[in-house]
Amino acid sequence: MGQPKFYNSRSEVPKDAEIIDVFSSGLEELFFVQNPQYKKSYSGYQDALDNFLTENKIQGIWVYYSDHKKAIHILPEDYYFQLRTARNKLVITSEEQTNFRNIKVGVAGLSVGSSIINALVRTGGPKTMSIADYDNLEFTNLNRINSNLLDLGRNKTEIAADWIWELDPFAELNVYSKGLTKDNLLEFLGNPKIEVFIDEMDSIDLKILARFYCKNRKIPVLMATDNGDGVILDVERFDLEPERPIFHGLVDITLEQVTKLDFHSWLKLATKIVGPEFLSESMQESVSEIGKSISAVPQLGSTANVAGAAVGYVVRKIANHQIMPSGRYQISLEEKLIPDYNNEKNREVRKQKTELFRSQFK
Repeated sequence: MGQPKFYNSRSEVPKDAEIIDVFSSGLEELFFVQNPQYKKSYSGYQDALDNFLTENKIQGIWVYYSDHKKAIHILPEDYYFQLRTARNKLVITSEEQTNFRNIKVGVAGLSVGSSIINALVRTGGPKTMSIADYDNLEFTNLNRINSNLLDLGRNKTEIAADWIWELDPFAELNVYSKGLTKDNLLEFLGNPKIEVFIDEMDSIDLKILARFYCKNRKIPVLMATDNGDGVILDVERFDLEPERPIFHGLVDITLEQVTKLDFHSWLKLATKIVGPEFLSESMQESVSEIGKSISAVPQLGSTANVAGAAVGYVVRKIANHQIMPSGRYQISLEEKLIPDYNNEKNREVRKQKTELFRSQFK
């Protein structure tokens, strides 16, 4: 893992670095972004482009990645950011983009969290992020985590940090490669103080503790839960409702009780937090088979991407002080795409299956 280094001239770049010079092409692209009346695919722009290239005083910078021994010559930060977010306009206005860029977030748990980071960074979101996961990448993670075969055995946080810096070399990251614990959670939330906490952790006691800390500090908490081909999105606006009960009041348990749970009790509590009535049929069947025919909760890469998009959207809303109320939101592809999904007969069948599923955890 390595944060890139910046140099003002090629002479400062290490001698053994492979050189990639895209400054001129970036400058030309900047012309078309700043002058949308011209199109590269049509004639009539060359004189204006030549004048732009002659008159501009922009000085490029060299970004050096020591792990790859590569140095790339690009436009400075403001112009680079302008280029890589140019296609966001006007879906995201300039003011919204600036606010989105300036908000500070923390992402804990980098399975689904990997897709959330992807959505945030790709869309020109938070420059300052704290990221945490103690785990190393395994083969069974490859279906959903933003990674590749060469990353196997590496820490998930370091993989995420490298990916972020390779897209956004100016990112300011606080990397917790040993994950979050009761001892460092306050530091994660407060140094620097994050404005949105994104919880994708497996540890229920840390989930609960983090929410109590966030309530006290008026930090909103977001959580996206895989649900087959859909996503359950939880928004807890402790910044607006500091007295709001954690997990929407669905559970009443102390931290001391959580630490003493066996696996079955943990699964029962986790199911209660998620809410059996929200789980898709495939997820209800899957949870019932954990420890029997499957070893863990199924998670799809396509679903993780939906989760990333949803959380990224909510962070952008919060950053811009736009309406985004607390609540549990179900994003269901089945409901939107399958004919007759919500007819009376199918609703009744799902209700009966849910009651049968719920009875397993009483």
